[in-house]
Amino acid sequence: MRFSLPPARLSPLLLAAALAWSIVPAAAAPTPQPLPPPPGDTVLLGRLFDAREGKAVPQGVVVVADGRIRCAGPVRECRWPAGATVHDYGQAMLLPGLIDLHVHARPHYIQAFVPAGVTTVRDANNTLAMIATLRAATGAPRLLASGPALDGIHSALGEATSPPDSQPLDQRMPLTVTGADEAAAAVRALAGAGVDWIKLYEQLPPAALDAAVRSAREAGLPVMADLGLMLTRGLDGAEVDALQAGSAGVSTLEHLSGVALAYQRLGGDPLADTLDEGVLDRIVAAIAASGMSMVPTVGNARQFHDPGALGLDDLPGAARMRPHFEGYWGYLEGALAGERTKARSAADLRLSTALLPRLLAAGVPVGAGSDLPAAPRMLPGAALHQELQALVEAGLSPVQALQAATHVAARILGRDDLGRLEPGAIADILVVDGDPLADILHTRRLRAVWFQGEAVDLEAAWERVMDALEAAARENG
Repeated sequence: MRFSLPPARLSPLLLAAALAWSIVPAAAAPTPQPLPPPPGDTVLLGRLFDAREGKAVPQGVVVVADGRIRCAGPVRECRWPAGATVHDYGQAMLLPGLIDLHVHARPHYIQAFVPAGVTTVRDANNTLAMIATLRAATGAPRLLASGPALDGIHSALGEATSPPDSQPLDQRMPLTVTGADEAAAAVRALAGAGVDWIKLYEQLPPAALDAAVRSAREAGLPVMADLGLMLTRGLDGAEVDALQAGSAGVSTLEHLSGVALAYQRLGGDPLADTLDEGVLDRIVAAIAASGMSMVPTVGNARQFHDPGALGLDDLPGAARMRPHFEGYWGYLEGALAGERTKARSAADLRLSTALLPRLLAAGVPVGAGSDLPAAPRMLPGAALHQELQALVEAGLSPVQALQAATHVAARILGRDDLGRLEPGAIADILVVDGDPLADILHTRRLRAVWFQGEAVDLEAAWERVMDALEAAARENG
């Protein structure tokens, strides 16, 4: 049996009310109010180099507030307060402040880096007292430091066979060690003193190097190593080669050092005019597998072999600084003039030129470092521009060279707040005329430098540089 319900009926009053409700418009939603623009005291307009992606943004902007980048990218994607100061650089290129990963800084030229566009440097061997002096200098760049290098007792940096506690730690350079226990103790002392990196030098015994790397890892510190070139002691006194350093856990290999010794140990002759492709490939594969980064300082190798090979006259500050370095350059060139020295510098250059493109192709990070003032005819700060030229002439593209001094360099340093024009990064900004993505020499066409969100008065900065150089000249007679 099936039951059915009668159709529902609405009273005329309820029906009218229902119809009336269905035609009353809903209350209008509140009109969304535009969000206030992010904070910004300064706005820079121009073409922008995206260092991470390696490309230019044609109509770019960087919005800066409190020393940090708040927005960066295409103009259409950033907003800023109406009262912000706008600097329109037209078709000039906005680059991240450059990073020099290998410097030996001194007080009489520490102020030359920032007006040359180099806002961060990694100092590679100095006393702790000297580092404090450098950091206190007006106009100094951001300085990350290793403190004194660790080396064996026959160090070319100066022997110090007395007990480590016979001299205050902040006055010592290098720290010479004889074995694993001393090496580990030296690293712990440096870590306690607040260094940013540990540097290991040419004549450390293998056990000491391994212990130093382990101790640094325990302290949370990265390690850089200079294991010697053919020109120095890389085949005459060095005990550790580049492959051993990579296996030990060294973070960055400086100057492609220790490679000649590895090449020799693999059966090749690093002094030969023609290099063995198979041996080169084995070296590259081992370095790539180790995760070690390279700071090749190719400009050094170029200048050691042929002083003056890299352009000098158009460098930032060159006309002012050059007279103060001519005598020093003459001394270096005299030291490089011997036939044996020439042959070894040529071999170093040949080996680095063969290896560098292979290393890059294998995915090995390559960072830019000048090794100032080791080679002749290179100027403080400006030497990094010479290194960029040398990297391009060694096979990198201009974009890859720029990345080596910005994004890749920052990654090597473990600093995600440097080397890129991105929100959250420190506002170190270099403005150059021309197109350095097409011609790397255009990095020398400095128009403006911003350091930690503040415009650098370039004329005043160069005057400070000259004052310091002239004071040093008077002091040295």
